[in-house]
Amino acid sequence: MIMGLLHRDVTLLNFDDVYPKQRQLARLADEWIQLTDIREANLFCTDRSRSEISRRLSRRKSRGITFIGNGNYHYVTYLLLREINKPFSLILFDNHTDAKTPDGLPGLLTCGSWVQEAAKLPHLEAVFLIGVGERDFRLRETRGKITFWPDPRRGEELLSAIPTEHVYISIDKDVLDRAFAATNWDHGTMHLRDLLQDLRTLIRNKQVLGVDVCGELPVSPAEAWIHTDRIRLNERANLSILESVRA
Repeated sequence: MIMGLLHRDVTLLNFDDVYPKQRQLARLADEWIQLTDIREANLFCTDRSRSEISRRLSRRKSRGITFIGNGNYHYVTYLLLREINKPFSLILFDNHTDAKTPDGLPGLLTCGSWVQEAAKLPHLEAVFLIGVGERDFRLRETRGKITFWPDPRRGEELLSAIPTEHVYISIDKDVLDRAFAATNWDHGTMHLRDLLQDLRTLIRNKQVLGVDVCGELPVSPAEAWIHTDRIRLNERANLSILESVRA
């Protein structure tokens, strides 16, 4: 039973036409939001693009599990978090911190800095970043609201560290070993089985306000046939995540 996920509905954000190639997942979508026409949105987002993306997101019919696209658009999580009006914690599975300070880019929301912006949200009490590469953090470390948690052994210890009953879960599939996903970024070493177990643990023990997933492989229509196996690999991971969330 899902304790706190507001809806089980599936929303697909179409920034880059990756999901029509994942036919099983596409058939399960309750809603598509078309975003392919928005410029100044790949890797970074200008104020103008941010306003338009937020406008379209606000019109969606439900708040369940959202598939964002490739990791270049992970900053959309920040826009989804802004909608939450109660104390919550962000549980982020990612091979990268996404918490860098933008250099010389005032006013831009980027896929590498959005966590820093999210940490300023008044209702966000804590961020747990799980799976960051060992090259960055060999030991658990806390900076302000953000706790970097590279230790693959989590379970009850993580649950006891989360200060809020409500959580939001964001997943970048680059946290997974390459055996389980194919992205346009370097990968971590997490086993898909461990990610799914973490999801089930959180869902059983916390009030989950929403889930999002990114980390697709951007592929042009002309090259899709070359990457069929990698697209299927990502779809299998997405379907497994969806099954765990909706169980």
